[in-house]
Amino acid sequence: MTADQPPPAGSAASDPTTPAASAPTSDASAAQPPVLRPPAHPWRRALLRAVVWIAIAALVLYAVRVLRRVDWSSVGAAIGQLVWWQALVLLALVAVRQVFSSGPLAFFTEGLGLRRAVANDLVGTLVANVTPAPADVVARASLFRAWGVDVSRGLAGLVLNSILFYAVRLALPVVGAVIMLFTVGDETAVGWTAVVSGLASATIVVALTIVFRGSASAATLGRWAGRTSRRLRSSWPGPDQLEQRAVDFHANVADRWARYWPHSIGSLLAMALTEATILVAALRFVGVPPSMAPLFVIVGAFFSLYLLMAMPFFGLGVLDAGLVALISDNASADASSLVAGVIVWRVCVQLVPLVAGLFPLASLRRGERAGDGAAATS
Repeated sequence: MTADQPPPAGSAASDPTTPAASAPTSDASAAQPPVLRPPAHPWRRALLRAVVWIAIAALVLYAVRVLRRVDWSSVGAAIGQLVWWQALVLLALVAVRQVFSSGPLAFFTEGLGLRRAVANDLVGTLVANVTPAPADVVARASLFRAWGVDVSRGLAGLVLNSILFYAVRLALPVVGAVIMLFTVGDETAVGWTAVVSGLASATIVVALTIVFRGSASAATLGRWAGRTSRRLRSSWPGPDQLEQRAVDFHANVADRWARYWPHSIGSLLAMALTEATILVAALRFVGVPPSMAPLFVIVGAFFSLYLLMAMPFFGLGVLDAGLVALISDNASADASSLVAGVIVWRVCVQLVPLVAGLFPLASLRRGERAGDGAAATS
């Protein structure tokens, strides 16, 4: 309601007999602090926190138990087998992986392009690893602004990219379980994880389908999400806020989604396949032959545990130990060689992109300093 519009009939502002209109509130009542209501179900938050910490502790203990049996001198000797051309092959695969990873952002953000999408992703990854949130979003928005890309559309494309990435990430354990079933005849180690993550992926797909049916559907889903979030935690956004966000989100990316969702899903699947290829290449380069670790055992184990990459730092330590344990349980390769290959893979998919992100970040900082200098001299 604008300032020049009359208040609706029957409201407190239009009725002079109401206490709000007949008399101003006293200073004493106005100075009273707001009543702080305790959470409706504090035990839920405590239980969830306890479950998360128990799961993290169990995963860490599992990783320590696996890695403690490793002969680290043999690991160093295996990594030392790498030669220069193998390093170049791995770097080329990392570049391909980054292009596929940034593809959906380029598809969903009008006027961005693939080269800038790659730079934006590299900067976002770097900043997210060294500073607390939401510094990475601020850095990404600064890049959008510097390139003349509409920031609201850019951030909406980023959100859609992240949602679709989680849908693919949650679906891959199903693929891994199927590969393990047909390769080694046993998927029990990852079967239930695949079922749960597959259902979660299907839920995300259904939600995206509802959002992009139209703005009314997006608003309905937003209100439902707001009511659900308020039941979980009173400080989270409510129905009105999430309804508006869902409608704005739909308006910013609906046209791009309709045209590019198959390209984006294909790009993310190709990214995951490239990551598996990097792992296979790393293991081969450190001396693990196909006879000791077959191709489909490696790929099946990697996809089965792919969900662990959603943990901080791509599941550093936990994912690595899980890969070593799952592959060694289904192949004859020794743990030391597997650890060496996983370390090389970790450097490729995590450390190399962080170093590469320094270059677009430095370019952004130079542009900001140049803009500040121009503004000071004008």
